[in-house]
Amino acid sequence: MTETIIDERTYCAVHPDRETGLRCNKCGRLMCVDCAVQTPVGYRCRECVRGIQQKFYNATQADYLQVFIVCALITGVAAGIAGAIRIPILFLLLLGLPIGGAIAELTVRIVQKRRGARLDMTAMAGAVVGGLVGMIAPIVIQYNQFADAAAASGLQAPPLSLDLIVRQLAGDFSALIFVGLVAAAIYGRYKMRS
Repeated sequence: MTETIIDERTYCAVHPDRETGLRCNKCGRLMCVDCAVQTPVGYRCRECVRGIQQKFYNATQADYLQVFIVCALITGVAAGIAGAIRIPILFLLLLGLPIGGAIAELTVRIVQKRRGARLDMTAMAGAVVGGLVGMIAPIVIQYNQFADAAAASGLQAPPLSLDLIVRQLAGDFSALIFVGLVAAAIYGRYKMRS
């Protein structure tokens, strides 16, 4: 009597060189440990998880643009005001998180509570970019006033350089910390929603 040995090894659908016995609990697809995503209801393949997320995330491209612009504008104005009137660091520390939370709440309402996969990063990037531009604006204004005064005296002011701007920004830690706190609060508010 001869026995026939049947090869019952199974392999990952994405990585055919990896042997596995793990299946997606939704579609039944074979997957290796690297392809498996742990969910509250068990392991699923990346395609099933992506399909569920696509139903969950309904933000449009216009929503991403609106969130970026609103975060950049408001943070820029706040950082510009903070840099221009030299608000003490203690007040900036106390105001950074609430202002960031208010900006995030405003943007959530503007996009009518739609969700997006990277809306949190978009909002945070808008806050950082706007904050840096807002911090640079008073430096440029002060330089222009200095250049005008020098020209009125018959002198020529040295050109405004990136080095000068960077040194001015590095010297104003309070505004940098403020922008960081605003961006962190915005990011945290969006992460609470996901």
